Amino acid sequence: MVRQGGGRLINTSSGQGRQGFIYTPHYAASKMGVIGITQSLALELARHNITVNAFCPGIIESEMWDYNDRVWGEILGTEEKRYAKGELMAEWVRNIPMRRAGKPSDVAGLVAFLASDDAAYLTGQAINIDGGLIMS
Repeated sequence: MVRQGGGRLINTSSGQGRQGFIYTPHYAASKMGVIGITQSLALELARHNITVNAFCPGIIESEMWDYNDRVWGEILGTEEKRYAKGELMAEWVRNIPMRRAGKPSDVAGLVAFLASDDAAYLTGQAINIDGGLIMS
């Protein structure tokens, strides 16, 4: 990218890169690290016309949706409260200000923007794409 006069680096972090979650300190630490690397590389590469940004998805309808519903439903469930299929994810979605989970196309739109010339003056940012769940 230096030889070609610029470019875009786009890193994948997570909402947990912004705010940890119970039982997953290792995952949160790794995603926080992605944000740190993004910011450090943005400083280092800006003079070469290379932007470095990250996106931090929240709850997105994907293959992980069913997995999270099942596994986290078991982990967070108690003797008094068992989660039926779909119940935990519905509870999580109710906490999102936009009241819906994200779609893969929402994430794709952000990534396409970050890769475009329209984002030429945007670097070192970690952008939440989570319906307003984590505001920074």
